[in-house]
Amino acid sequence: MINVKEPKIKEALEKIHEAVLQKARRGGPVKEDIVMENRLFAVLCQDLNLEPRKYAEIMNQTYRCELSGYEVIEIFRNRRMSNQTERREMFRWAGEMAEYFSGAIAGQKESFEQYEKKRKESFLENKRRHKMQERLAAIVIYEKYPEMDLYGDKEKLFLLGDTMARYLIYDISDAIGEVYGFPLYRDGRYGEGKGRTERKYTYGQAIGRIDHLENMLDRNNRMLQDLQEEFEEQLAEGKAKELTDFFARLNSEKYGCILDELLVVRKGVEELRRSDFELPIEINGLLIMVKKLIQFVRDSHIEPIMKIGSTREVTAADVEFCNYEGTPFQTPEEKKQVRVVSPGWLYRDKELQISRPKVKEEE
Repeated sequence: MINVKEPKIKEALEKIHEAVLQKARRGGPVKEDIVMENRLFAVLCQDLNLEPRKYAEIMNQTYRCELSGYEVIEIFRNRRMSNQTERREMFRWAGEMAEYFSGAIAGQKESFEQYEKKRKESFLENKRRHKMQERLAAIVIYEKYPEMDLYGDKEKLFLLGDTMARYLIYDISDAIGEVYGFPLYRDGRYGEGKGRTERKYTYGQAIGRIDHLENMLDRNNRMLQDLQEEFEEQLAEGKAKELTDFFARLNSEKYGCILDELLVVRKGVEELRRSDFELPIEINGLLIMVKKLIQFVRDSHIEPIMKIGSTREVTAADVEFCNYEGTPFQTPEEKKQVRVVSPGWLYRDKELQISRPKVKEEE
C-alpha cells in the first residue's frame, strides 16, 4: 500500500504523471494492437494460471472486445511470451520491480538502489533482455498499487509500446531521485523553484547542470533511435500480416479454399501418373498453372500444418485450436478418431497461423 497523501510521494506521483502524459503524446497515433496487448497483460496480473480461452472471456467482458482464445495465443507468440515458464519468470521479475518501486517512492534509498539494479537485469536465463520487459513492469506497478493512479494514467499507459514504456521507467527513476535527492546519473541537478528564467549557480552546480543536460540529450537521442528501430519492426510485422491476410482470403470458403484445393489436385495428378494414366493434352496448361501456384505458395514460406486426408486419434485438448466436426467429447480423456479435411496453413517465417486445420470425426 502506498500512502499517496504523504507530500513527497504525491510530488513524485505528479512528476510520474507528467512523464506518462509526455510519453503518451510522443507515442503517435493509437495502435489498437498495442492497447489490446497491454490490457491483456493487465488481466494476466490477476491470475497467471488461466487458459487462453478464459483470458479472452475476461477481456471481452471487461473491455467489450471480441477476442478468442486463439488470438490470445497469437499475442503470446508474437510478443515472445508463449513459453509459460518464461511468462511466469517475466511477471515475477516485474513483481519484484513493483515491490522495490513502492519502497523507493516512500523514500527508502536501499529500495531505490534495488529498483535501479533490477531494471537493468534480464529475467531470461540467457541474460538477453526481453524487449518488452519494461512495458510489463510499468503495467504491473499500476496494477499492484492502484491507489497511485491519482490522475487516470493507467489508460494512457496502455497506449505505450516497448520503447516509450522503457523510457517511462527511466523517468520514474528520475522522478523519485529528484524528490529524495538520490544519486542517479549526476549531482547538482536540482534548481531552486520552478519557472524561473534566471538562476544563479555555483561552479559545482553549473557543472552538474551541464552533466544533466548532456545526459538528457543522450537519452533523447537513444530514444529516437529506439523508436526508429521499433517502427521498422512494426513495418515488418505489418507486411507479414498483409501477406497472411492475403493467403487467408485465398483459402477462405468464399474463394473455394484454393490452397486446400491445390493440394488435392496435386495429389490426384500424382495418383493418376502412378497408375500410368495418360492425361489429355488439353489440360496440360492447367496442370502447369497449378504447379506454378504451388511453387508460389512454397516460395512465400506458406506451409500446411497437417497432412490432408490423414487420420489420427485425438482428445478434446488436441482439437481445441482446430475446426472440429463431430460429436462432443464427454470427458477430457476421451479419444476420438478424426480425419484431416483441411490441413490448416502457417506462415513459417513468423509462425503466424493463416487458417486452422479442419478435422472430422470418423464414423
